[in-house]
Amino acid sequence: MSNTSAIASKLAGLSAEGGVFTDGQRVISQAGAPPALVAILREIDDTVLERTLVFNIGKTALSLVVAGRRLRGLAAMTGDIPGMDDVVGQGLSHEDPEILRAAGAIMTQICKGDQTLTVRSTPVRPIGTSSEVGVSVSVLATHWQVDLDAKPPSPMSRFLAANAAAIAASTCAVDGNPPETRGDTTTLEAIWDAQLAAFRRRHKAILGRQEGPTLVCLDAALDGRPLALAVVGPEVCLFSYTRAMLLPLLASWFAINGQP
Repeated sequence: MSNTSAIASKLAGLSAEGGVFTDGQRVISQAGAPPALVAILREIDDTVLERTLVFNIGKTALSLVVAGRRLRGLAAMTGDIPGMDDVVGQGLSHEDPEILRAAGAIMTQICKGDQTLTVRSTPVRPIGTSSEVGVSVSVLATHWQVDLDAKPPSPMSRFLAANAAAIAASTCAVDGNPPETRGDTTTLEAIWDAQLAAFRRRHKAILGRQEGPTLVCLDAALDGRPLALAVVGPEVCLFSYTRAMLLPLLASWFAINGQP
C-alpha cells in the first residue's frame, strides 16, 4: 500500500461513524476492549508519517514517537513508573534488546486494568538518531508477548467479570444455546424457563423497535432481592445482585456498552 492510500484509509477510519471522542481525544479502548496495549500497538501500526501519539490512560499520559508503522521511542511519560527514567527519551532498536524489554515492561504496567484509553496526534518530538528507524509492531508484539489477533471477550463476559463481586448468581445464554450458570441459580432457572420468554415479548412490545444493549433492573423481584435482565446482541443474562452495588453496576454497563 502506498503512503497516500494508507493515509486516505486512516482518514476514512477516523471520520467513520461510531468514533467516540472525549475532550477532543479519540477513545480507542474502553472497559478493557480491546486490551489497552493491543489498542496502542494498532495505533502505531496505523501511523505512516512521523508523529507523536499522546495516549492517556488513568493518570498517565504517554507520548510515543511513531513513524512508518514503527515505534521509535517513548518521548515522555507522567507518573512514577519504576524504570521509566531508563527508557524515556531513548530510541528503540533491534540492537538494544534490554531497552526493548524495559519499554515493554513499562507499557504492560501502564496498560493494566480496564481503564479508558484515548489518543491524540501531535507534531513529532525528535528522539534517538536519524539512523534509528524504530521497531515494527509485529516485533514489538513478539517481544512483549501480545496477541494482536486474540478474540476479545464479549461485552456480556466483560460485564460479568468486572462485577463478579456484586453478582450473586447468573444464568446466561447465547443464541438460544443452553444457559451457563454461576452461583445458586435454582430460582433464576425457574424464572428463565417459566417467565423469561413472555417478559421479553412484552418488553419488546412496549419499547417498539428500540435496539441496542438493554439492562432491566427489577427491585425486590427475587424473594425480596433485586433481579436484572441484560441483553447484548445474541447474549441474554438473568442475574441477581447486591442492591447497594446498583449504581456501580449501571456505570459499568454503560461504560462497557458505550452508552451515555
